[in-house]
Amino acid sequence: MKVSYKWLQEYIDFDYTPEELAAKLTMAGLEVDDVVYQDEGLENVVIGEILEIKEHPNADKLSICQVDLGTTKEEIVCGAKNMEEGDKVPTASVGTTLPNGMEIDEVELRGVKSRGMLCSADELGLQEERAEGLMILDSNLETGSQFAKALELDDIIFELDLTPNYSDCLSMIGVAREVAAMTGNQLQLPEVEYSATGPEVKELTSIEVEDEDLCPRYTVRVIKDVEVKESPLWLQRRLKAAGIRPINNIVDITNYILMEFGQPLHAFDYDQLTENRIVVRRAKSGEKLLTLDDEERELDEDMLVIADAQEPICVAGVMGGANSEVTERTTNILLESANFDPISIRQTAKKLGLHSESSHRFERGVDVNSTDLASQRAIKLILDLAGGEVAKGVIDLYPNPVEPLELNLNVNRINRLLGTDIGEDEMIELLTNLEFEVEEENDNLIVKVPTFRGDISREADLVEEIARMYGYDQIEPVLASGPILQGKKTWQQSLEDKTLNLLTGLGLTEVKTFSFTSQTIFDEIKLPEDSDLRDTVKLNNPLSSEHEVMRTTLLPNLLEVLNRNISRNVDEVKIFELGRAFTPQEGELPEERLLLSGALMEKNENEIWDLDASNFFALKGVIEEYFTALNIEDYEFNNSEHPSLHPGRTAIIKVKGEEVGILGEVHPDLIDNYDLLPRTVLFELEFEIIVKHANDDLVYRELPKYPASTRDIALVVDVEVTSQDLENIINGVAGDLLETIELFDLYQGKQVEEGTKSLAYSLTYRAQDRTLTDDEINKLHSQIEDRLDEEFGAKIRE
Repeated sequence: MKVSYKWLQEYIDFDYTPEELAAKLTMAGLEVDDVVYQDEGLENVVIGEILEIKEHPNADKLSICQVDLGTTKEEIVCGAKNMEEGDKVPTASVGTTLPNGMEIDEVELRGVKSRGMLCSADELGLQEERAEGLMILDSNLETGSQFAKALELDDIIFELDLTPNYSDCLSMIGVAREVAAMTGNQLQLPEVEYSATGPEVKELTSIEVEDEDLCPRYTVRVIKDVEVKESPLWLQRRLKAAGIRPINNIVDITNYILMEFGQPLHAFDYDQLTENRIVVRRAKSGEKLLTLDDEERELDEDMLVIADAQEPICVAGVMGGANSEVTERTTNILLESANFDPISIRQTAKKLGLHSESSHRFERGVDVNSTDLASQRAIKLILDLAGGEVAKGVIDLYPNPVEPLELNLNVNRINRLLGTDIGEDEMIELLTNLEFEVEEENDNLIVKVPTFRGDISREADLVEEIARMYGYDQIEPVLASGPILQGKKTWQQSLEDKTLNLLTGLGLTEVKTFSFTSQTIFDEIKLPEDSDLRDTVKLNNPLSSEHEVMRTTLLPNLLEVLNRNISRNVDEVKIFELGRAFTPQEGELPEERLLLSGALMEKNENEIWDLDASNFFALKGVIEEYFTALNIEDYEFNNSEHPSLHPGRTAIIKVKGEEVGILGEVHPDLIDNYDLLPRTVLFELEFEIIVKHANDDLVYRELPKYPASTRDIALVVDVEVTSQDLENIINGVAGDLLETIELFDLYQGKQVEEGTKSLAYSLTYRAQDRTLTDDEINKLHSQIEDRLDEEFGAKIRE
């Protein structure tokens, strides 16, 4: 944001030097990046009058000019041809260094001495493109006077680096309001009254707004018989100082109001509007519009447009269309002043790759209650600079007026927070200077927030306003005092650290992914419409449609990581993430669930395990090792279903009967969609439940005194029977005498009947108080076989 020192003084009286003002603005939160003196390099440039022009005796392309500089007359050699005797031109005397870095010395050009230089606009830094000839000035300017001062080029420009919350300061009046608060002086707003002598505006046009959420307010005025021409120099200079290129008086006035009030306006050529009416609507799929930058834009149904009865004529809040542009042939104007939804404007501008001064302001929020005032000010300037006749009245569609927000403020709490002793009366004065309305009520202040301060929504915001107006440099810094206690991590924090160490030690790599995701991701991972995971926390101002909601599960994020790796020819990936998912709660902040998720994708060449099942059991082993390290016992893996995982190859994980998570192969459809390797496996665990069941109790056992005995058992069972089912029975029968059980073979094929599978286990027996005899072990082994046959029809495979 560029702010003119002279322009600012039209709205507020102050006696700060430019340097003092820059420091004051910065301390108030409006950081001044640079202070630019427009006349830098022009101090020794004066207005010279050409008294005589003679041909150069030794060069056809050069002329010798006698120039009156007021106090002296100099002979200057010039190569330009566009000047005449009597013309007044900017003249740089010997010793001057121009803005473009050129140093002016006394030189001899083809035998003739030249003391100075007659300048063009680009040599003076007044335009970027090369000028054709000298800059010819108004003949009424005083000969010998300082060029910069005569043309009012002696302004000082402040370049502000505004944070998004200071959207009200994207205007001269907004900055002037801040200066008024600093000085306590009265803000002086420009006149907006004008005389309307034309017919009623409703007789000339009609307005329809189809989506009031995207366009809360829309106003229109009509002015006829205007003269579109070049703007006066004062207006051009102000726009250039603000970094805006002058076009014509009508367009320049709308840009002037944008800089003055921060309210974007748009002027349409009234006679180019089909049926002379305006419809504010969403674009239709496939519609196109040639915008003012001469680019054809393809629109979609999420974009708001201003249309006439036939087609779009403007991308709302972003840029107008060439089909309704104001040109020298325009005589009748329809002036729009409106308010648009910030999110809609930002998304539209991003999709179109189009950023304008208007979209910059609408994205950050424009005061809906300044809409009509800015329109009135523009009409007054149009009458002054372009003439014409204004239609009576205004069409103002504003169905839901915005009222000032009321907040409670406790004086004692403010002083406690700031470490100050500011009196109540002083607080009221500070807020009143910022145009807040304040009433006293017992020990509290009732504060009405003006609608142009959209960044103020809670008490803490008002505390900040008081602090910055009081002056951060006035608040005495005090070292924090109090007892210093030894810090200690909570049990959950310790487990989080341990989890990261354990899983990386088991060969997995930690990843961190975005908490934002898209609503469409739930379709991609095949979640049913009634799934609780579709109930999301929606962002008010998302970065893009891909980041519009908070995630409810980490699984899609891991699938995307796998996809990015496989697309880069990385086909062996073992990852995990410990991150939060978010669930909305009515009337409260969202619930934050800490989830532990992981994925394994690799080609397996294990000779023992069948390729089809190896990844599943490898990741299952990781979970088992993790549980063991956390002293979690009584866990089990049972058959289950999950829409994102393979039917029949998914297990629910329980600890002491409580569901803790899910493990399974990725669904074949998702394998194809994400272009993953077959048999990729995922898991997701509720970390809070893990925290509840984990413990760090150290259990010491005496080293075994008696030998162990090992027996193998190979069972043929129905394919629906799980290994977990079999292990539960084996553990139940053997009890404490069974030290370990290990599944070492899984087979389905021609050597067993169709619909069955073979599982082979190695069982290790050991007693703590004696050596087990073969008879005891054989008897126990037989009991296990009998019980498995009884429960599952398990047959011993010879």
